[in-house]
Amino acid sequence: MLKTIGRLFSRHMKRFAKAESGVVAVEFAIVALPFITLLGVILETGIVLFVEYTLQASVQEAARLVRTGQAQAGAYSPSDFKAKVCKTADLLIDCSGKVSIYMASNTSFAALKAALPSFLNVGLKVDGTANATSYSCGGPLQTTAVVATYDWKLLMPGMSYMGNFNGDTVRRIVGFAMFQNEPFPSGTTCKAS
Repeated sequence: MLKTIGRLFSRHMKRFAKAESGVVAVEFAIVALPFITLLGVILETGIVLFVEYTLQASVQEAARLVRTGQAQAGAYSPSDFKAKVCKTADLLIDCSGKVSIYMASNTSFAALKAALPSFLNVGLKVDGTANATSYSCGGPLQTTAVVATYDWKLLMPGMSYMGNFNGDTVRRIVGFAMFQNEPFPSGTTCKAS
């Protein structure tokens, strides 16, 4: 009886080893998780880069109002200026409270560059408290810099290569503009708050 069972088992095992049905399903099961993860990483990388481009374009557009003196003539407050930045960027990101603006002015590009903080120090700190902020539109012919940041929480595993904040789990996206204001009429300035 055991010999018969052994022969049947052996015959079925040989047939099982030669069978090719279901091989595709097994191969797909082996490859599916790495493939889907890689696809997700590629998609998230593309989205993050597109959001970064959009924030940069939004900052350039809003900075034009400062450069030409329109923000000063309109006595823009920080929230007014942030609304101008968010006008375009709000299509892709949640601007309400998550975008931080830092604007400073000085008499020369060298002095302004020396006084500007790193973009990693604009916005919230890792512990959730706010970094020091500035909102100075500058007068005619002064150099001005605008830094806007947005924290993108990375979703896909393996995205730490894009992380630059909070233990590489967050990508601090930055939009930046540095320019010299035009010779617009003086006497008006942005509101500090």
